[in-house]
Amino acid sequence: MSEEVLTREFLGFALAMASLALSGSIARFLGLPIFLGYLLAGLLAQPFLSPFPSLALLGKVGVILLLFFLGMEFDWRALLASRKRLFLTLVDLLLNFFLPFSFLLIVGLPYASAFIIAMAIYPTSSALTLGALFQLRRVANPETETIVWILVGEDLAIILLLAISSGLTGEALGLKGTLLAISFVGVMFVASVVLTRPLEWLFKRVPSELDNVVTFSLIILFSAIAHLLKLSEALGAFLAGLIFSGTRDREELETRLNVLRDLGTSAFFFSFGLQVPLKISPWGLALGGLILILGVWSKVLTGWISGLIEGLRPRARFRLIFSLWIRGEFSIIALFMGKSVLPSIWQESMSWFILGSVIVGLLALSYGEKHIERGKGIMSKNEEASNV
Repeated sequence: MSEEVLTREFLGFALAMASLALSGSIARFLGLPIFLGYLLAGLLAQPFLSPFPSLALLGKVGVILLLFFLGMEFDWRALLASRKRLFLTLVDLLLNFFLPFSFLLIVGLPYASAFIIAMAIYPTSSALTLGALFQLRRVANPETETIVWILVGEDLAIILLLAISSGLTGEALGLKGTLLAISFVGVMFVASVVLTRPLEWLFKRVPSELDNVVTFSLIILFSAIAHLLKLSEALGAFLAGLIFSGTRDREELETRLNVLRDLGTSAFFFSFGLQVPLKISPWGLALGGLILILGVWSKVLTGWISGLIEGLRPRARFRLIFSLWIRGEFSIIALFMGKSVLPSIWQESMSWFILGSVIVGLLALSYGEKHIERGKGIMSKNEEASNV
C-alpha cells in the first residue's frame, strides 16, 4: 500500500470516527436510538467520504461480534419447547417472509432476488427495537415479553434463511449450496450442546491475559470457515456464539469484548448510510415507499394476531402493533449479500425501505400510543356531547 493511499485511508478513518462520536452524541441528546444517529451520519458524510477498506473491515468485525453475542444469548431449546411461541414464529414467518416471497415470484422476479428481498422485509431489528424500549422505559410492560419472543423467533428463522441465501448468492449455487448451508447449521447446533465442557476445560488452562485473544481468534476462525464454505461470516459468528452460550464465564466474556462490538456495530450502520443512494429515482422511491407500506401493514397484522394469541389487553395490544416496524441489522446484511443478484432499482428501493422503516418505526414506537389515546379521548368527548 502506497504512502498516499495509507494517508487517505487514515484521514478517512479519522473523519468517520469523529462523525460517529458527534452523531451518537446528538442522537442521545435528542432521545433517539444511537444507531439511527450513526446511519444518518453516514448519509450526510457521502459528499466527503466513500466506503473504504478499513471502515468496511471494522464494520464486518462489528457485525461478527454482534451476531456472536446474539448467539450467546439465544436459547433455541426454550423456543422449540413452547408451542404457543413456536406458533407465533410460524405466523410471523408466513406473513412477513413467505407471502412477500411468493408475491415476488408471481410478478416474475428470479428466485434468488425474491428470496433476498423477502429476507430483508422479514425481520424486525432486535438492536434498534430493544434499545428504543429501554429508552422509553417500557421493558416492564406486559407486551414486551411478547415482543422479545417474536424477535427471538425471527432471529432463529433468519439464521436459517441466511444460511440458504448464502448458498444462493455465493459460488455454490443451487441445491448443493443450500444443502451445504443447512448441514453446516445443523453441525454447529449439535456442537453448541456437546462442546461446552471442552471449551471450559480449554479456558481453565489458558493464561487469563490470553482469554480475549483466544476467544476472538475462535470467533474469527468460525466466521472464516463459514466464509470458505461460501456462507455468511455473520452466520459463522452466530453459531460460534451458540457454542459459547453454555459456558460459565459468558457474562465476563461479553464485558471484555463489548468495546470492540460497539465500535464495529457503529461502523456497520455508518457504512450502510454511506452506501444508500442519494440520487433518488422516481421508480426507486415509489417502489421503496410501496414496500414500506406493505411491510408496515404485515407487521401490524403480526402484532395484532400475536396480541390475541398472548391474551393481551387492548392497550398492550395497540402498543405491540406499533413496536415491530423497524428493520435494521439483518435487513442490511441481506441487502449486502444480495448485491450480486439484485437489480439496481431493487437495491435502491430496498435501501430506502430500510431507512424509512427505521424512521417511521421509531416514530411509531415513541408516539403511536399517544395518538391512539388522544383519538379515543376526542371520540369519547364527541359521544358525550351528542348525548347531551
